[in-house]
Amino acid sequence: MSKRAQRVYDRWRDVDGTHVAVDAWVEQAESDARIGALRSRLDRRGQVIGRGTTTLVVRFEGENQTVTVRPHLVRAVERDGHRGG
Repeated sequence: MSKRAQRVYDRWRDVDGTHVAVDAWVEQAESDARIGALRSRLDRRGQVIGRGTTTLVVRFEGENQTVTVRPHLVRAVERDGHRGG
């Protein structure tokens, strides 16, 4: 008898389904100004420095302030911009 593997829920998955850890580098992939993902940050990289209840706390390159962004609006990348994983 075989069991189907169930996908484990992970609220910290990015737009591609990759887990996003604190200290990870991300790139904003989608915009939604209502939840901190401004269009001006599309394709910009930043580092995750913490987590809220349902959001990532990110400091984007070239910015002094942190912003909160939902994980499904970013993509995990390596520091040099290539896809992480």
